[in-house]
Amino acid sequence: MARQATVPEDLLVHLQKTIPGFRSESDRCQHALASMVWMGRTKRRRHPHYEGAMSFGYEELEEWFGRDQFDIINSRLPFFRVSDGWLYKLAGSHWREDNFTKGYWFTDMVQASRDKYFSKLWKKETRLLFIEGQILKAQKSLPPAFASTDTKGKASRVCKAAKGSKELRHVPVDLETLGQLRKWLRGIRAEWQAGRAPHDLVTEYPSLVVIERLYELVSQVIRLAKTDVAGRGYIAQQYTESPSGRLYANGVNLQNSSSLIKEAALAGKWEYDFSNCHFEIIKQMAAQYGYECKAIADYLANKKPTRKAIADQAGISVEQAKVCLLAIMYGARASTWDENAIPQEIGKEAADRLFRVELFRDIAKDVARARTVILKKWPRTANGSLTNAYGKAISGTAKKAQQLAHLLQGAEAKALMVAIDMHPNDLVLLQHDGFVSTKKLYVPDITKAVLQATGYLLELEESQIQVNPDAHFLKAQNKKRFSNQNPMLARVPACFPHPLAS
Repeated sequence: MARQATVPEDLLVHLQKTIPGFRSESDRCQHALASMVWMGRTKRRRHPHYEGAMSFGYEELEEWFGRDQFDIINSRLPFFRVSDGWLYKLAGSHWREDNFTKGYWFTDMVQASRDKYFSKLWKKETRLLFIEGQILKAQKSLPPAFASTDTKGKASRVCKAAKGSKELRHVPVDLETLGQLRKWLRGIRAEWQAGRAPHDLVTEYPSLVVIERLYELVSQVIRLAKTDVAGRGYIAQQYTESPSGRLYANGVNLQNSSSLIKEAALAGKWEYDFSNCHFEIIKQMAAQYGYECKAIADYLANKKPTRKAIADQAGISVEQAKVCLLAIMYGARASTWDENAIPQEIGKEAADRLFRVELFRDIAKDVARARTVILKKWPRTANGSLTNAYGKAISGTAKKAQQLAHLLQGAEAKALMVAIDMHPNDLVLLQHDGFVSTKKLYVPDITKAVLQATGYLLELEESQIQVNPDAHFLKAQNKKRFSNQNPMLARVPACFPHPLAS
């Protein structure tokens, strides 16, 4: 949990009223537990090994509660059910990628308290508190859009225009549309709980757990848009640089939200994405050193049919195929071991089928060969480090996949910074390989500037954000089965027209 993360003060008050013994703990303990309750079910805290669990590192717990104090406090209240298993092992001089913490689940008492809190309408504004308990003061002292130091404590490298951006730290959101989405999700959840869940939900949202997570997140976004910090209808947002230059939004944020929630919050605004950013960059990087990525080039020229072909042959969704292709870029192994990234994403049996798909294998081989060529020929410092396009260095002893990811993310960050520099007062959200603007921008100028700054020609895709929750939930192949009489239609708010209700 980043130090910059905040928690609504009224959540702290709510826990004091609903959790016996909570008020008797120290202020610091109360603030830390409230922050865990607030942040626990977010994407960043999702446990990689235990189903439905949250992840908190022991170093974090010691920082917040003191050495060995969390277990004592948790046995006294208690707030969490905790697993026995955890894994921290070294692979050479580096921590293994498959490390994981203990799993944490909210107790029934705390979950009931959270459910009650997230069902509120919040007519009044609330203050925001840092985990240490300090109050984030109102609008006059709104934090800057970018933290002054990165996650390693080094000075941030963001451009002057970015540092002066007001919109990026003061994000306007559509409270009315968010409220209607929340109502729609509540209806879907009620159907699940009553055992009447429609059988036409896409595989991305098949469970009550995911529906509840979406409901909680949209509730959190609504609460953050009703604070005295940024004012009603605005969210205070700050980004922190990673060691590669990537910008990560702190706390509960729209950057890590599902596309469904982003669409509701930013309806009508303009979204821009560097198309297949990392595949395009690795292709062009490798070409600079004499290697032609034929399989990657074919994929980039035929993205949708390639993903569909891979998905059909592997028996997975197109979205899952897309995720698995990106995982290969980050060094995911073609192994069905349960702890590897791809089996975790799609399951062991599906992973086994995927690894036998020729199209997928060809792309994976191309990535591996390109990685070898790039890392062999990339300039290094005297100590063997590699510096990316953003000016960030990585040790030459890091894993090969980590080195390549560092180079790709550096180019991506440089491209994003170009866009911020050109439109500092128009952008309202940063998304690693894209951004959201309050107005339509002239794409050719941005593309040209990115090419001049990075040396990479990156296609910038443009779309105006529209809201249609059913498009996220309904299977395309089942659309013909729906009519105006379908019970799903009755639960869709007026601003969310069913695609078949015309």
